[in-house]
This record gives sequence, C-alpha cells and structure tokens, in this order.
Amino acid sequence: MTLYARHATRRMPSNRNGFCWARIPQDSGGALYRLYRRDMRRAVHAVLRHFPADCDRKTIAVEVNIARHQLRNTVDDIDLALMGVTNV
Repeated sequence: MTLYARHATRRMPSNRNGFCWARIPQDSGGALYRLYRRDMRRAVHAVLRHFPADCDRKTIAVEVNIARHQLRNTVDDIDLALMGVTNV
C-alpha cells in the first residue's frame, strides 16, 4: 500500500496532551510530518520526518511513533533539568 489520498492532504497542527503534529504534502507525492511539543518555559521543540510517496502506512505509523517518543523524552529531560531534579 502507498500513501493514501487522505494522507496526501494537508493536516493543520492540533494539540493532544501537550503534543502537536502536522502533515504537509510534498510536490514529490510524499509527506512531511512535523511533531511539536513545548517545555515548561513554553519553548517549542520539533521533530521532522519525511516519507516518500511509496511508503506504506504501517511504516509511517511506526516511525512517527518513535519520533514522538524521542521528542517526549527530550522535552521531559529538559523539564526535569528546569525543575532541578536532574542535570542535562
């Protein structure tokens, strides 16, 4: 399976439990996923993932989930350092 028509449309960022993401279609037929999260200072941290047009949905889901966890861990480490619990 390839990138479906629904996944080739633009999706504006929406917030879900402090985590936002957007899907931006590319001229090549692929899609760019932008993942955002704010730390306690309200600074934005982002991760970008590009997927070609021939990428299947399962691969996209797995990679976006991995990127989301990496972003969560990074921002959580920053928040803990700001609270003085750990050193970054």
